[in-house]
Amino acid sequence: MGYDQAIDIAMARLAEIPPETVCEACGVRYDGIDFFLPWFNTERPLSAAPEANKIIWLHYLTATGAKKQSGTLIAYREVAPALFYESNFYKRAVNPLVSCFGENPQKLVETGEALGGQAVAHGDAAVTINVLPYLPMTFIIWQGCEEFPSDGNILFDKTAKTWFVAEDLAVLAGLAVYELIDASKKPAG
Repeated sequence: MGYDQAIDIAMARLAEIPPETVCEACGVRYDGIDFFLPWFNTERPLSAAPEANKIIWLHYLTATGAKKQSGTLIAYREVAPALFYESNFYKRAVNPLVSCFGENPQKLVETGEALGGQAVAHGDAAVTINVLPYLPMTFIIWQGCEEFPSDGNILFDKTAKTWFVAEDLAVLAGLAVYELIDASKKPAG
């Protein structure tokens, strides 16, 4: 199935839900024409989103996920049936995260905080960011040394499983990592 068909199906599903219900359930805004999603520390219109973002955001808007986080972090492999997508998750999200921040873990924290996140005590550097209103992700880096290369991971609140299936979480994590990477290249201030 191509992007256009997936978007059409998801848009039809969204059209069946009253906008006020979507806003209440997902923490988004509707102006009578378009939905606006908090994405990191910005608000972005659904209609102007790139295709991959649009599909994921539509899935978020039509989900009935938990609004209150559990406080329990889980690894991607704990999202059933994540094992099927795990290599894709690492290729799409974790490997680019490590490539960008592995040699300078503090840059991850600085970038994440600039995007509305908070530093947390995991690995050598970590930051938790609400990439969508009720969906925090924790991005972690372990700096390499002579014996071991740099490594990283992305953890989710356990409630992420109420919002997305494993494949969508892999795509969302990749989109989020590239948002961090792009932001890390911009001059401070």
